[in-house]
Amino acid sequence: MEQSQNPSLHRITDGAMGTVMAALATPLEASGSGRLDLSSLGRLVDHILAGGADGLCPAGSTGEGPLLARETRVALVQAVAGMAPGGTPVIPGTLSVNAEATLADIDAYADAGATAVLVPPPFYYPLSDGSVADFYLYVADRSALPVFIYNIPAMTKVSVAPAVTEELSRHPHIAGMKDSSRDMEYFSAVAARTANSEDFCLLTGSDTLLSASLAAGGKGTIAASVNLVPGLVRSLYAASISGDPTARALQGKLAEVVFACRRPGFPAGWKAALKLAGLCEATLAAPLREASEAATTTLAQELRATLGEGWDSPKL
Repeated sequence: MEQSQNPSLHRITDGAMGTVMAALATPLEASGSGRLDLSSLGRLVDHILAGGADGLCPAGSTGEGPLLARETRVALVQAVAGMAPGGTPVIPGTLSVNAEATLADIDAYADAGATAVLVPPPFYYPLSDGSVADFYLYVADRSALPVFIYNIPAMTKVSVAPAVTEELSRHPHIAGMKDSSRDMEYFSAVAARTANSEDFCLLTGSDTLLSASLAAGGKGTIAASVNLVPGLVRSLYAASISGDPTARALQGKLAEVVFACRRPGFPAGWKAALKLAGLCEATLAAPLREASEAATTTLAQELRATLGEGWDSPKL
């Protein structure tokens, strides 16, 4: 494939890309058909953006992307792009079994209205650092969209080494990284190695480490919690970058929300919380099972204790 001449291929600056983005959940019909629930999707998108989020990242881990057929993921991206105001970043995730499958995802997402794309490394085989670099360089050379490296070793079993990230940060079609390793030593090393790449946007996927990640040189987050409490995440971001002492308490409050939603399992806990908030059904893509009734009851109690009475109004 020849390198794309698409004029949209460029670095995405902080202002254009955003700093607080939702790892978007995927509302599905309660029937178990696997079909998108577009009405709930619109309600969720409105809630997230009204809470102060800058962008939307569909079809990732929180959105059950690896369990959705490509046509469903593309339809999801198209729907989200149509629901969001013009200029809102829409950055979906790919499935990286191999480079050509990744490029096919990217082409389809570009046609559907995506802004950029979140690309994890190929899973299944252990990969050397050189192999990881070769994969991203091959994809970036041919991509119809700017590429964000997605480091999530708990899922892929592959970690993108800081030295590799430094090399990739110089590529004109690689816009940044989302790091979901929950490893602050790793994040700090990547931040240090990419500090001279001024337009490389390093984001954390770890809600519980947002304040620390910003202090280490990160520029924002793509997080599951932005689905449920976008206002809290936005307030934490603002307090952290301004040095407001309330940041510590806000980070603690967000951590309690995250821990509560993790306990029923991932991503079942987030879907259960979104149902409690009246935003979408708790239905998951097969073969995942919903959180149990007992776990959901406990979740509701924990969220009420953290967020207060009335937390389950979709105005958080």
